Formats: sequence, C-alpha cells, structure tokens
Amino acid sequence: MIIWLNGAFGVGKTSVAQELVRLVPGSRLTDPERIGYVMKRTLWRGGDYQEVALWRQLVRWQVTRRGRSGVTVVPMTVVRRDVFEELTDGARVFLLTATRSTLEERISRSGEAQDWRRQNLDRCLDAFETGDYGERTPTDERSPGEIARTIIERL
Repeated sequence: MIIWLNGAFGVGKTSVAQELVRLVPGSRLTDPERIGYVMKRTLWRGGDYQEVALWRQLVRWQVTRRGRSGVTVVPMTVVRRDVFEELTDGARVFLLTATRSTLEERISRSGEAQDWRRQNLDRCLDAFETGDYGERTPTDERSPGEIARTIIERL
C-alpha cells in the first residue's frame, strides 16, 4: 500500500508521515526529495526536479517497489496535474489542508527554505483549491498524531 500525503508547504506532511510510520506496523517513510538532492548534486543543476522525467521515473520505481513489500508513506507536494497523476497512480492520496495564516505561521517557525516555501504558497493554494489532489484532510489546530489517526481510520 502507498499512502501519499500531498499539500502546501508547511501543512505538516513530514510530521504526519512520521506519525503514520510510528502507528502503522511495518510501514516505511519514502522521501522523494532525497532522489532530487542526489540528482542536483550529481546529474542536474536545474530548478524544480519535478519537471525532470528521470526524477519522476526514479520516484515511481522506488515508491512502487516499497509499496509492494508493505506500507510506504510518501510526503510530497505535487501541484502540476500531469505530474500528480503520474506519481500517485495506485496510491491512496490525502491532501492535507490549512488556512493561509496557519501555513504562513508554520513556515515562519521552520528553519527550512522559508523564502522558497513562501514564494510557492499561492501556487499550491490555487491548485489545491480548484483540483482533486487527494482526500481533503484539515490540519488546522490538530496535532500530527490526530491527523495520522484520522487517515488510518479512512484507510
């Protein structure tokens, strides 16, 4: 089984993924960002690696392989419709949502790529407001554990 957590930057995908791995026996976290980091250091110096077919192929291969041998949890923001369909085919996708003010506050607390995350917030919010990018799962004023338990109940 593949559980894909989609959502805007700062919504809590990684925190919820870690809770799911803790709560679901035998599950594993699969982070597509790691493939991107390796590619940027060795093969490619461009911008968004979701635009690169090789990255998408490697992610699909890794996620599918891990999903066949147990439960894999994938926290990854995907807003382009064609890329979303390619990467999440066969996955149970949950779209974690939060208000803009919640997202901005969470981003300001994180130490990770704050400017880039803020610059891409509108792109995420616009895409997720109008398209079907997974089962909507609110995260405002909820702990990662509460959100993870909600997802488990829906599986």
